[in-house]
Amino acid sequence: MKTTYPLGGLCVDKPSMLPITFSVVIGVSLLPLALTACGGDGDAATADLKPVVDCTSLVGQTIAGVQVATATRVAATATVPAYCKVSGTQLGTEHDIEVRLPDDWRRRYVQQGGGGFDGKITPVGATDVALSQHAVEVANNGGHRDTTGADFLNDPAKVQLYAHTAIDITAKFGKAVTQKYYGRLPSYSYYNGCSNGGRGALNAADKYPAEFDAVIAGAPTRNLVGQIEQWTRATQLSMPSASQLDAVNAAAVAKCDALDGISDGVISNWAACQFDPAVDVPASVGLTAEQAASVRALMTDLKLADDSTIYSGYGVGSMAQWGPRYASLGIGHMQYIVLNDESWDPATFSVDTYYSTISNVIDGKYNFNASTNGLAQFLKSGKKIIVWHGSDDALLSHKDTARTWEAVSQAAGSAASNSRLYIAAGVNHCGGGPGADTIDLLTPAIAWVEEGVDPGTPVASKRNASGAIQFTRPLCQYPAYPKYKGSGDANSASSYQCSIT
Repeated sequence: MKTTYPLGGLCVDKPSMLPITFSVVIGVSLLPLALTACGGDGDAATADLKPVVDCTSLVGQTIAGVQVATATRVAATATVPAYCKVSGTQLGTEHDIEVRLPDDWRRRYVQQGGGGFDGKITPVGATDVALSQHAVEVANNGGHRDTTGADFLNDPAKVQLYAHTAIDITAKFGKAVTQKYYGRLPSYSYYNGCSNGGRGALNAADKYPAEFDAVIAGAPTRNLVGQIEQWTRATQLSMPSASQLDAVNAAAVAKCDALDGISDGVISNWAACQFDPAVDVPASVGLTAEQAASVRALMTDLKLADDSTIYSGYGVGSMAQWGPRYASLGIGHMQYIVLNDESWDPATFSVDTYYSTISNVIDGKYNFNASTNGLAQFLKSGKKIIVWHGSDDALLSHKDTARTWEAVSQAAGSAASNSRLYIAAGVNHCGGGPGADTIDLLTPAIAWVEEGVDPGTPVASKRNASGAIQFTRPLCQYPAYPKYKGSGDANSASSYQCSIT
């Protein structure tokens, strides 16, 4: 079925979304996208649309409440087409937005999420995936210009933009610019983000479902309340040094590496890993009893006094990189958003005392988290959600993502088939770690939405500094993990199967 929408003499085609079961694969080849124009003639996506106005003509215009400051042409490269780069700021705010409009457009719109406290535009086009798909690519700074989050203090309007409303403002501006530039709106729209951008992806589906056909949420948190508790209580623990934390991780690998059928430096069967830093770390590492207990605490579910779990413990990845960020993120959220009090002393923190206060502000006042019902309704409408998370993530717990996603799957019922949760073995926060961390999920998401293609098991790769592939692994759907078959090239994904045993 198709619905056509007249727009001032133009025609916009919007195929209906079908509830098609999906699983991702890397590098899937897209079939020609069949679209029908308002007059009924065929109009394939490979017949790229050209701009109808000059790039520089957009400068100075106010579009959807955003003032365009610059619009410049960027030359083509070997991997992406030439494009028009548009930068603007929402009127009366510090909300900066960037739009990249390819010379040859295939009616696709891709909005990119940021990270941390945002405060800057994360460079779009870093992987060239969206532009290589001839999609309009859009990103924003989360509504403010301070990456520390300190400018949230006494400014609830900035907090609200950061919480989620900047997503909608960016989408409306990006699509309005697209219409001005090409003479029509996108036919398909996607949101892709990791970390805070993963939270944004889930909020895009929950709160602004009319704007997006599919979202890709990497290392998200749908549980910012519990996450703030986890980060802030970590400031009261006796944490080991960075070198000791690396040694703790090495001890975990030594104990659990072979549980996936091969010793390759990656703990793929993380669920079977029974690791205790107080017992399994060599004495030569020099952990004190307090340090071992601190690491164990962070790897254990965080609970209230009534024994209810509010955050699932971290996996077995090294905390050396992200441990120093726990304080800035936890205390930053507490001082600048939750309490709006820069002088608050984190020494006064306790999990039970502050839980309701954090919840009332994060969930109640600003609605930071994507709701179970909203995500379920998105899936029931036939739209798609891909969630992925690294099992070595030491900043956001992949186990908490799995735990909280279960409620969405149950609420969605049979429509849960429109979602996938993938755990990337051995991958740290949004990348890094010993596992295969190069994962293009946008390309298969496009194939899923536009063609109904079910490409099977994803394949991720590990690349060296020059970009050469070192090894590949299947990206398994939770709760499965990549298990070595017992023979074959250990560096090839074909030698592994997704297993739950």
